[in-house]
Amino acid sequence: MTTAEDNFGSLRLWLRDGVDVYISPDNVAHVVFLSTRKRLRLKVSPSLISSLEWLDGSATVSELEEKFSEDTHASSLVDFLYYLYGKGVLVEKDWMMDGISPECASRFSRQLNFFLDIEESTGAALELLRRFMECKVALIGIGSVGSWILKELVQIGFQRFVLIDPKPLTSGDRVRNALFDHALVGLPKAVVADRFIQGQAVNPETWVRTLPLDIYTDVESLIGSDVDLIINTADEPYIGATSIKLSRYCVKKGTPLLVAGGFDAHLASLSEMIVPGRTPCSDCYAMHFEEALSDWKPMSHPVTDRLMGFGGLPSLSVFAASAAVLKIVRLFSEKGGGVERGRGEFLFDNYAIDSFKVERNPKCPACGEAMPLELNDI
Repeated sequence: MTTAEDNFGSLRLWLRDGVDVYISPDNVAHVVFLSTRKRLRLKVSPSLISSLEWLDGSATVSELEEKFSEDTHASSLVDFLYYLYGKGVLVEKDWMMDGISPECASRFSRQLNFFLDIEESTGAALELLRRFMECKVALIGIGSVGSWILKELVQIGFQRFVLIDPKPLTSGDRVRNALFDHALVGLPKAVVADRFIQGQAVNPETWVRTLPLDIYTDVESLIGSDVDLIINTADEPYIGATSIKLSRYCVKKGTPLLVAGGFDAHLASLSEMIVPGRTPCSDCYAMHFEEALSDWKPMSHPVTDRLMGFGGLPSLSVFAASAAVLKIVRLFSEKGGGVERGRGEFLFDNYAIDSFKVERNPKCPACGEAMPLELNDI
């Protein structure tokens, strides 16, 4: 054993909840992570697979090795268990209690199991939760998409927010706003969101802004200088305009920006994650569309007041918000995958995702010379 494995023999391991093991006809073991549907395929001896049934935490690895010693492959048992331990398939019973309160462990147990699926390490899964709890998020726009993003972020551990939305909650918001409350109609949505966080977060810490974001707004004075992530769902004056303003600020600061919501009334849009130096910025997207749609000419529409013409089910808003939150999880995860470069949307007719990729434009005046931002800096 290596130095890192010196105490492995003393561990009491469990075949964790959240994974199932199936044996295919060709005697290959398939370990299925139930939350993420990730799978491991293992071609090992039937006796090693059978040993998984012993992993109920009642015996140490050394004791299991002794129990297994009658088999000629005894020496391979420890290697087999160590491999599964490194993949997050085997865990110690009370791993969720390592460095967090019993209340947090109980509250976020499902999320921690999901994080373990992604990270393949109990320590990394707990660290991901701690990252969420320490992260300061500026959320601009708390409407049909922003309210659901906020609700889901709080549910997975985020608790530090700058909330920005000058609009009041109205009776019409009952249709799609996740935070609607009849008793709070007339209050600014940022205030409504603050009350939600105070009642739901573990250690709520919020700053409320009821000023609009427009071309004259100084971004840093609005959100502060110490935010770790900015989320924009503001649809006025237009999400493209507000996103370019925020994106230029984020490129200079090295701060990630998530742009979510209805791009041109596409109600089930997948969000754009902008990470300075690694992904296209909002100016890159604008240049891409300017070129791609250069020959498209819209016809004058006979209806001039079209503000109320776009309708959608609340499920479309929730879909867009949930997809956005998963992108945030991937951004902060060590092994969650790369940050996607592009945009997409759910198509109702054929239950498919229509997506396209956009690359950074080397001629972009905003991010062409941006330095890469490492995930460890987030």
